[in-house]
Amino acid sequence: MRHVIVGTAGHIDHGKSALVRALTGIDPDRLKEEQLRGITIDLGFAHLDLGDVQIGFVDVPGHEKFVKNMLAGVGGIDFVLLVIAADESIMPQTREHFDICRLLGVSAGIVAINKIDMVDPEMIELVQDEVAETIQGSFLEAAEIIPVSAKTNEGIDRLKKAIHDLAVSIRPRPTNRLLRLPIDRAFSIRGFGTVVTGTLTSGEIQKEQEIELIPGGLKTRIRGIQVHGVMTGRAVAGQRTAVNLQGVDLTQVERGMVITVPQVFRPTQILDVKLLLLPSAKPLKNLVKVRFHQGTLEVLARVALIGQDTVAPGESTYAQLRLDTPVFCLHGDTFIIRQFSPTITIGGGTVLHPNPAKHKSTDKQALSALKSLDQGEIRDKIPVLLAADVKRAIDLAELNSLLGLPETDLTGICSELAQSGKLVMLPAPSPILVLPQIVELLKKDTLAHVSSFHKENPLQKGISREELRKRLYDDLPLEVFRYCLDDLVEKEKIAFLEDAVSLHGREVQLSAEGLKLREMIEDFYQKAGYQSPPLTDLQSSGSVNPEELRRIFFWMLKEKILVKLSDDLIYHRSTLESIKKQIKAKFAPGTKFGIADFKELFDITRKHAIPLLEYLDRERFTRRVGNDRIIL
Repeated sequence: MRHVIVGTAGHIDHGKSALVRALTGIDPDRLKEEQLRGITIDLGFAHLDLGDVQIGFVDVPGHEKFVKNMLAGVGGIDFVLLVIAADESIMPQTREHFDICRLLGVSAGIVAINKIDMVDPEMIELVQDEVAETIQGSFLEAAEIIPVSAKTNEGIDRLKKAIHDLAVSIRPRPTNRLLRLPIDRAFSIRGFGTVVTGTLTSGEIQKEQEIELIPGGLKTRIRGIQVHGVMTGRAVAGQRTAVNLQGVDLTQVERGMVITVPQVFRPTQILDVKLLLLPSAKPLKNLVKVRFHQGTLEVLARVALIGQDTVAPGESTYAQLRLDTPVFCLHGDTFIIRQFSPTITIGGGTVLHPNPAKHKSTDKQALSALKSLDQGEIRDKIPVLLAADVKRAIDLAELNSLLGLPETDLTGICSELAQSGKLVMLPAPSPILVLPQIVELLKKDTLAHVSSFHKENPLQKGISREELRKRLYDDLPLEVFRYCLDDLVEKEKIAFLEDAVSLHGREVQLSAEGLKLREMIEDFYQKAGYQSPPLTDLQSSGSVNPEELRRIFFWMLKEKILVKLSDDLIYHRSTLESIKKQIKAKFAPGTKFGIADFKELFDITRKHAIPLLEYLDRERFTRRVGNDRIIL
């Protein structure tokens, strides 16, 4: 069965609630005060089964004082039922409701001329003509205009048929997108606790499902679900839904919150938008304060215009809305702005970036990005969203916090973009997304840093990986760092030397003085043989620069040309290799030899023998057994 939400709209006392009652047999005026005064103050709800389609009616207030309540209901409708009284025709709130529906992107509807029992046929024709003229060129241009009487039921069957025919032609709401249920009412029922209601705008919700309320970040579980007064285990997009929240106090919930899946979305206080000012509004100045309505919430905001200081009536522009309190919006969401005082609707628009950086009004790059986000398909907008992100790389989950798409769909789109070279997609629990131009810039900076390090440190193999990462990639995921370095290695631009990164093919270049000192140090330790002298013996010669000597000496230790066994015992690596060869020649594998045997073989004292034997143990050339060694 199809599920479609129809919202009533129209001026106060034009019979919206009476018409819903005539269609459904349900009185949508649920409050005692509403029934006594004969006007709708808050949202009312009713439903109608038409065989293959189930209609949910959201009856909204017509009085100008309650337009904010009307806005809380109209955001979740599929089409509008515009109600106009035959005895009064089009009135101020009729026009405001009509403007609100246009600004929120409502794309279809029906016009019901109510109270035809109160006027003569000529008056009905005049009203029909005025309505046709008003809706010309709008989303209601092709709408049926149906004269009805909620009192006598004249025209009700025709209206039901028109509602049915339009409902089955409406594109279904996406059940495969992530859950969003904006809360329009919250109350408590004895024995059940807190219950909230709203229109499921996307996705589905199930009993016992874990959910999160945004803004606020409150996490809980679904205790029970009702759709049109009937208990059910599941509700889908397009249904009016009542949800019983487990362990949540009524004081923790309010209209404007959204029920959604946990740990995906985040609230924001800045929105980049395309804004349309109504022709009836006054010019809108930069940084003016307005009332922002989206879904079921209302917050105060300032409008920071981008690229201009004023918006003329009837014009559209790009702007950044800076909100007083956090909201939950996605790319493509529609909204309304109302004048701060008096509270009249002055415009609306579409959210382009739900969590942008703060821009200056003269930021041309931001303006260009917003123009790109205002047109084309999602696949064309993803690189723009990545470019606008200050972190240079985001994961798939973070991107989806702006879009709210099914994960498989978004993964597929990003994979196609990666294959076409428009972005780089790196494997991770949540794949990392980065623009190719960012990757190229990082690789260029990496080569520059490695080259600079070599110039400053000519005796070192290269810069350590961790130091390089902290210098250039500290704010980026580790996957980006690895990808850039691996690509440079593959292209033979750099090389890994143990834990260091070096330019490919680069060797340590010693100066003429450095080469001379290296030869001197090597000769000194090679001639010393098995009884290593301290470095001070070489330094005391007085014929060399002590600072340069120490620099070359420590470089030789790092390169393992020299091996340090203790603070005062240094050996040339060729000497240590010679020791290993002589031991193998003297003792068969598996045989034991003692310290005395070792001292005698190399004619050394215990001072040298013990550190040398411990070194051979560390190298796993020998293994100590008591006071003896076994060759491995």
